[in-house]
Amino acid sequence: MGYTIQWDNAEKTVVLQQYTGNAIKDDLYHLAEESSLMLKSVTHTVHIIVDERTIKLTLSSTDIKYLEKFVPPNQGAVIVVIGKNGAAYKKLIQNIGKALAPKAFKQTFFTGTLEEARELLQVQFEVAYPQGVSS
Repeated sequence: MGYTIQWDNAEKTVVLQQYTGNAIKDDLYHLAEESSLMLKSVTHTVHIIVDERTIKLTLSSTDIKYLEKFVPPNQGAVIVVIGKNGAAYKKLIQNIGKALAPKAFKQTFFTGTLEEARELLQVQFEVAYPQGVSS
């Protein structure tokens, strides 16, 4: 297993998905399935942080369509944490994704750090984190 997945705050309004160094393409599918189950366990909106800094996933149209099947109605924003060199590719995939998987790519943001992702959620979506939690 090349990833971890967990709630990122006590209110269960954010799921944190992090790829580890030995991640493979199948981990993308497992994360989508597990994340969907977590979101379905609550009724309120849940945002997702996907930390992709340790990997470089190349998504096919099949991958993008697969992700669409696992988007529950209560999914909020998806914040993707990427390395500095991945921004152009991720924006290209975002445009393709909006056409092929509009629910999965509806509200996606990109940041360079986990701290920036949490700050974005706090500012734009009023997500609660304990005092001092941003790293």
